Amino acid sequence: MKKKKNFILKTLVVILSIIGVVAAVIWFSMPTEQRNMILFMMSKGESYDNYQEYQVIERNEEALAPASFEPSVVDTISKNSYTVAITEMVKNEKSRMLKKGMVQTLGIDDYTGWQVLADEGAAEGAYPFGPSPLSYYTAGISSNLHTQLLKTAKEKDVLLNNIKVEVLNKFRWNKMSSSNGAGFLDVTTTNIIIDSDVSQAKVQDVINLALQAWTAGNALKNETVIEPHLVINGNNFDTYKATPGTSASEISYDVDFLLTSVTSSATLPEFLELEVPKNEGVFEMLNTMDDLEFEIFAISESTNNSERPYLTKITISTPSEETWEIYADEFSDKNDKPLAPTSLEYFTLGTALCLTSQTTLTSAMMNLQYTDYRVEDQIDFKQEAIDSTKMVDHIGTVHSYVLVASNESQERLEYFYKKSLSLCFAGEGLKSATEMNTHFYLNGQPIH
Repeated sequence: MKKKKNFILKTLVVILSIIGVVAAVIWFSMPTEQRNMILFMMSKGESYDNYQEYQVIERNEEALAPASFEPSVVDTISKNSYTVAITEMVKNEKSRMLKKGMVQTLGIDDYTGWQVLADEGAAEGAYPFGPSPLSYYTAGISSNLHTQLLKTAKEKDVLLNNIKVEVLNKFRWNKMSSSNGAGFLDVTTTNIIIDSDVSQAKVQDVINLALQAWTAGNALKNETVIEPHLVINGNNFDTYKATPGTSASEISYDVDFLLTSVTSSATLPEFLELEVPKNEGVFEMLNTMDDLEFEIFAISESTNNSERPYLTKITISTPSEETWEIYADEFSDKNDKPLAPTSLEYFTLGTALCLTSQTTLTSAMMNLQYTDYRVEDQIDFKQEAIDSTKMVDHIGTVHSYVLVASNESQERLEYFYKKSLSLCFAGEGLKSATEMNTHFYLNGQPIH
């Protein structure tokens, strides 16, 4: 009996040794950058005694004051819009990817804008601290088109009983851990779903004009000018800096208005075709991570609020598979205070937060030594041929600043900066012309 036990023990030792050798071979065959990132994602953050408690979405207490540039409204006469976003990391041991984004539309009297939490990944059965950056980005795209449909229908005096907009973005990394790694927005698929008793011709006319005025969609469809800047050290972290923070719930309120919640079960689009997630083992995930592909969708629906005609509810997916409900609203005049962030504020936030995620991952891959970093953006949204059938909305320029406090060499910091920009899905979606697939449905039936 004793010999049998010894034989079993020796066999187990041999098997475990073989598994260990195989695991070691696989581990050390991976690029150093990939190993560094895996270790970063698997490790917990530092724990703190005191945490600032945030809601997932809440109003900014004061107007934003970027350190790297002076926010500017170039044209005060036209209907152009200028939006500023500032993002910073939030220190929390449960998430290495928790961040805060602050956004403000400029030129609005006594308006300070909004603050959101963004997170990526959560343990099974636990909600993340907020939607992902690309969830906000996709929400802004869908809600922005929804708003243009509502406005165009009103201007054309066409009664649309119900409007729903579904947007699906397909994102991809290409050789993420390599020196020339890049992130892409490959294709944006959009479904415009309308219920109405008016003729198909009138509905199609509304849709055509709304698509011309779809600021976020035209920004993706065409190449957008991005002016990136790197700011190293200096007195840039006095006002905005990474601090310990948390959120007690996925529920957010502004006074008595519900701003955010997680749906009891995943809400799916009506007409979008989603890819079935792959059930990969650990080794398969390690092999595919460098060329990761994933989808994010957003569904924008009318709330039918007579006092706030552009208030929309947006259901958004996240990489963690749960779906969130958030709201978007628009300004009715210069003294108006929307009930929720505007569609273009979500779009601006998603762009800045996505870049912040990539700076986090790039610094982890490089094992970069730093004190702090953040992103500051201003996006100039433009309108041309206003009040005509040739009206077009688009982005004029994206002014983007990456600020880092670090004693690393200039060469290393330049590499960190350029790689972060290259990996940013949202930024590349703007920089390059994105494939746009748009479909229309009237009373449940496709129209061509």
